[in-house]
Amino acid sequence: MSGPTFIAIICPTQGPVVDALPSIDGVEIILGNTLETFTEHPNIDKVECLVFVAAGGDLALVEPVFTSLPKCAWVHSFFAGVDKLGPFINKHLSADTAGKAIPLTNGKGAFSDSLAEWCMTAILHFNKQMPKIQQNKKEKKWEKFVMDTVAGKTLGIVGFGHIGQTTAKMAKQAFGMKVIALRSNPKKTSDFADQTLGPDQKLELFKTSDYVVCSLPGTADTENFCGKSEFDAMKKNAVFISVGRGLAVDEDALVGALKSGSIGGAALDVFKNEPLAEKSELWSCENLIITSHNADFTEDYFKLGWTVFQENLTKYLAGERPLATEIDKSAGY
Repeated sequence: MSGPTFIAIICPTQGPVVDALPSIDGVEIILGNTLETFTEHPNIDKVECLVFVAAGGDLALVEPVFTSLPKCAWVHSFFAGVDKLGPFINKHLSADTAGKAIPLTNGKGAFSDSLAEWCMTAILHFNKQMPKIQQNKKEKKWEKFVMDTVAGKTLGIVGFGHIGQTTAKMAKQAFGMKVIALRSNPKKTSDFADQTLGPDQKLELFKTSDYVVCSLPGTADTENFCGKSEFDAMKKNAVFISVGRGLAVDEDALVGALKSGSIGGAALDVFKNEPLAEKSELWSCENLIITSHNADFTEDYFKLGWTVFQENLTKYLAGERPLATEIDKSAGY
């Protein structure tokens, strides 16, 4: 009879991430946030999977812990974004001389529902003129103005991964919006997109859309993907929304577009540098919604993340490949 499967998890040893960690039959967990916790463990040489939880886990530990695991055959990122693991991925998870590479999985899909809801909240905020409504209440002003609807409006989604597709599904099925998707391979169509465009057609998406959601991952190819040219192409009353990675947005160009009134508004949950510095001009943009990268931080946040991990673990233990959320390491997502 074979022994348990050992898994090393880099994360705080107390708190909600640990409280939500399920007990799995036949699996032994080595949990820690110091190198000694792992290197001094008697079963470190039996670990088959390394998990990194960025919520409090020490990023600097990933490489030294990994190199101390002679049997590690799989690495998992608790979150969907793996951009901070880039140097480690390139150095340790690429194919070896025999063409064999250690698979990398992520938390793709765990938080898409809440992010899609946040996008729709931002859309409705501007569509229903909530700032005007709040100001009227403050001034005790009775104004029966014309109320707009989102049905029939065009939503452009830049980056049509799981978050983008979930947002598109909600926008189409619940609100009757038209969806234009921008993806690296425009030949990959979807029931949730009325039109699919390639990267070289992005200005057409920005020009046509009433609302633009950016859900791009953070890679070298996506840095400042949404910049001055894109914001200049938008309609005067259009709204830009960002929930992917802050790296993808030229924040200075967005400030310029907002303060000049060339676009109708914006909503950001992610930023180039977090936390957002007090000196950032974004704080002074009146027609901007800012949340602290917590659009997906729900009560069941960690439970959802571990559920995705378990889906991968089930496939791993069964010897099934690819794993559930295995990523293309060369693409970064």
